[in-house]
Amino acid sequence: MELILLALLTFFIFYRLSKHLGRVDEDEKRQMEQKVAMMKMVQEKMQEVIKEQEIIVGSASTSNKKSSQLSIATNANLDEKNQDTLQQILQASKIDLDFFLNGAKSAFEMVLKAFSAGDLATLKMLLSEKLYQGFESAINQKKQQELTLTTNLISIEIVEIISALKVENEASIVAKFTSKQINYIANKDGMVIEGSKTEIVQVNDIWTFKKDLTSSNPNWVIIATNIG
Repeated sequence: MELILLALLTFFIFYRLSKHLGRVDEDEKRQMEQKVAMMKMVQEKMQEVIKEQEIIVGSASTSNKKSSQLSIATNANLDEKNQDTLQQILQASKIDLDFFLNGAKSAFEMVLKAFSAGDLATLKMLLSEKLYQGFESAINQKKQQELTLTTNLISIEIVEIISALKVENEASIVAKFTSKQINYIANKDGMVIEGSKTEIVQVNDIWTFKKDLTSSNPNWVIIATNIG
């Protein structure tokens, strides 16, 4: 809601100033309207994700916090230092581990779907600027070559934290996703030139999530994606 109000306020001030500084040409007006529409769409998408997470968290047992502590303590990939750092980050963010993992899972699903569909608006919402540029370049290259990527996410088998880092107010958490997917690339005639429409493969992804702990924005941004 704050994003929409801010966009509308910016739009209003822009037009008020134009009375004193000159008329707004049609291109500027169209660009501003597009920005307002984009912000509204992003806000709606984030509300959908938040509702999903609330349903998941609300259906969890009252021993949620205990299970989170156990998940940290029994994670073979997380040493004592990383466990302590992760705990500090979660406390500063006012969330528990299960909530973060569910949010990371939702983000993973959204990014895969958006990249396959060429949905740049969703990717811009979830990715850092640098990472977004890489995804945008890959999508544009596909369009130029008249290729279509299809990704069917069958299931996410495991989501686990493998490291956590906190430098002053900047926090980053590295998560590993083990999933089963069907991936293939087709040319403009619909012929599969890479991958398979029927073969289910296991994919291990390692993604890094980052957040400014002093920010009132609850969202984490994905700053790196790697195959692990």
